[in-house]
Amino acid sequence: MADRPDRGPQALPDRMQPGRSVLGRVVRQAERLIRIERALQQLLPENLRGHVTVAGLDTGHLSLLASSSARATQLRFQQRLIQTQLAELTGEPVQHISVAVRSRAIDSPKSTPLEPIGIPAAAAAHFAEMAREESDPELRKALERLARRTH
Repeated sequence: MADRPDRGPQALPDRMQPGRSVLGRVVRQAERLIRIERALQQLLPENLRGHVTVAGLDTGHLSLLASSSARATQLRFQQRLIQTQLAELTGEPVQHISVAVRSRAIDSPKSTPLEPIGIPAAAAAHFAEMAREESDPELRKALERLARRTH
């Protein structure tokens, strides 16, 4: 958004006011979904909490993601109750709920150390030659380190 010469530059909070910018609408939609997510987690039975995520709410259509098909089935049986209670807790009109299954991301091993990436011998020789000709001491050190990384 361009600065207006008659008013000066706009602060970020001003740019995020309703109707002012795309960024403001995105932030408000995210806040709305967070509010709905929190309300949903409160009203879900204990065995479903943490296994259901709000994917979106658009014109009364609430999209939920479940961590397994069994939990998705449980949600489908509770659709009417969820619709009623979410409307009471958030004031958001929910006419329809769709449930999809999403698999959780697999956590990568945390204890695997990263190994330095080796470079071909020809590239290492090229870096060594560049280091010999470089006058900047910091750049020369960096090139020498690269030259030592052969596989």
